[in-house]
Amino acid sequence: METNTNRMVTLNDSNYNIWKVKIEDFLYVINFHTPAFGNEKPSNISDGGCNIFYRQVYKYIRMWIDDNVLNHTIVKTDARALWIKLEYDVW
Repeated sequence: METNTNRMVTLNDSNYNIWKVKIEDFLYVINFHTPAFGNEKPSNISDGGCNIFYRQVYKYIRMWIDDNVLNHTIVKTDARALWIKLEYDVW
């Protein structure tokens, strides 16, 4: 399935609620949701492959964050930790 990201907004200091809905939708559509929302690693991916996949999802989320917010998240290194940071700490 091809994903159209033309309507995606970047997270800034005033649009978290709309950004959250849109990025969640994108993550589910492209099957990137497990690293951000799941508590267990997928059983069909090796540990090395899982680490790469989790980093890919982390980087994908960061692509949609403005620089003024991004600098609050740089210490996070995986998608789940980044999601929790955005959800609870930044706002």
